[in-house]
Formats: sequence, structure tokens, C-alpha cells
Amino acid sequence: MIKIGDFAKMFDVSIKTIRFYEEKKLLKPAVVDVYTGYRYFDEENIKQMSTILAYKSLGFELSEIKNIEDQTILNKIREYQERIKLMRSQIETLDTLLNDKEGGINKMKTFINDENAIGKWSLIGLANTKENFDNNILLDETIGIKELYLMDKGEEYWVISWTKGTIYINGMPCSYEISRNKMYVTLTGIYGDEEKIAVYEKQDDKHYTIEEITRKDDTNMPFVEDEKLIGLWNCLGIVDYEEEFDVQNIITETKIVKNLSVFPSGDASISYNNGYSRSTSYTKGHIKDFGSRNVMSAYEIKEVNGKTYLLVEWKSGDYVFGGFINCYYVFEKAVA
Repeated sequence: MIKIGDFAKMFDVSIKTIRFYEEKKLLKPAVVDVYTGYRYFDEENIKQMSTILAYKSLGFELSEIKNIEDQTILNKIREYQERIKLMRSQIETLDTLLNDKEGGINKMKTFINDENAIGKWSLIGLANTKENFDNNILLDETIGIKELYLMDKGEEYWVISWTKGTIYINGMPCSYEISRNKMYVTLTGIYGDEEKIAVYEKQDDKHYTIEEITRKDDTNMPFVEDEKLIGLWNCLGIVDYEEEFDVQNIITETKIVKNLSVFPSGDASISYNNGYSRSTSYTKGHIKDFGSRNVMSAYEIKEVNGKTYLLVEWKSGDYVFGGFINCYYVFEKAVA
């Protein structure tokens, strides 16, 4: 048996702390002398104390430690993920301040709520002016943002963030006004110097989260081997449309991916030009997580002039939040 003083020294805590944990029913001495009140601790108490201190080091409150379970841990993980997201955003803002000596703090976005704006909006069409739209004079063209979600505190997703009176699209401030159930968004800087009006109709007033609006594919497709896909593929660039693929039309300046390795086991690895790599998998006809998490990108293999090419759907935020595929990555198979 271990006396309370020695037990406290083992964990570099005070005797008062040991007694406090006992009061909170987190720790129960193995023996309490009924005559002297002396407390003695054993191996089981060592495990209990180690567990308490381990959870405390991970940020859990004593009330959480007392009733710890899987959901408690999952909640803590989500809490830390949100903190990480916030800190990353703050780091980006601080980087901006360092690099922008002219505007500095005055250029930071301050969020002002507009409860009328929160919710889901669906695109009706484009017009040159608000008056043209009201007179049903619409443009034949459209934009990729078919659905617009304005979330609490102006939370950013895809290329969208907002504050009262302004929606930021790719960082460009576009003013908006709401009339009845319609929102008129002035697209400033999207079409160069020309301004156009995008008109959205409100679908609901729900307070959405990013998780709720993120598109996800069925990633549980059974594995089917594709011998033609196995091997190393070097990225050449991108093309806008799969059906217009031509070696001469490949755009090489904007590629993010460096190469793709595919193995007989069904595993695959995507390497990027920034040095990062991602482990993933494939089944015949689709590669998992190519561009974003929880997506299945269709691919096609083409033989042209004795060379083998691979075209893969790039499912980035445009797909996850906008529902469209903006390009296809083109690879050439490395010669063994």
C-alpha cells in the first residue's frame, strides 16, 4: 500500500489535489484507516490517477472525466476541429495583415448579421439591371452558383462568405438587396468592369452548417480491379471538357496534381506539386477522393498514337458545393 504523501509525489501533485479528486468521486483510496483516517492507495488507484491526469492533459473537465464515454471524446474532437478551423482563419488574416502594409486592419471583414439573408437561395437568372429583371428581360447566360447558402456569422464555404449588405465571391465584394422573397446580387468584378445582377429566390430560413450543404458521393462501391489503371501516371495538365480531349489542348499552367500511383490491391496514392500526398483507393471506373473528400471521380483511359492517357473528373469545391465539374485532369502512363 502507498501512503497519500508518496502517492501525491508519484504524480507530482499536492495532497490537496488527491483529496479533491476523492471528493469529486473520481478516485477512491484502496484503504481508509477507520481510526486514523489515513488513506492508502494501490495499483488500481495508480491506473485511476493516470487516467484522470491523461484526460486532463487532453482538455477534459473533471465532470466530463467522471462520465467519460465515446461520445464525450467525439464531442471533444469536434470542439478542437472547430478551434483549429478558427485558428487557421485567424492565421490567414494575420498573414494578410503582414503582407498588406497599405490597408492593414482597415481591410478586415467585420460581420454584421442580417437575419433576412440567412438560409438557402436558388438562382432564378441573370440580368443587366434590377429593372431589366423585373421586366423579365433576362440574359441567356448563367453562373456556377446555382444555390447560395448564407450561414451564421458569415461562415465561409467554397468561394462564398458574407456580411450584411455584401456577399464575397472569390474575395470580390458584391452588394445585395432583398425585396420580398428575392435577393438581387450585383456581381462586381466577376465579369471584369461589367456589372450584372444575379437574382435568387429564397427557399428557406434554415441555419445551415457546412456539413449539411456538403455534397457526398457513395464511396462504398465494391472493389473491381482494372488492370489498365494499375501503374504510375504522370500529370500533364487539365482540359475543360472530356469530350474535347486533345493532347494539344491540355492546359499545363494550373495543375495541382503531380502524379497518381495505382496498385493491384485497390489502393492508390495522389501526389501534389506542393509536396503533399494522399492515400486513397479505386474501383473500376472511379477513383476515390480525387479533388475532395467523400467523392468518387469517374475516369476514362484513352489510347492515342501509341500512348496511354487517363482522364479523371476533378471534383473540387465546385462539385461539392456547386454541383458541377469544372475540369478533367489528364495523365500519361509512365513507361515501365
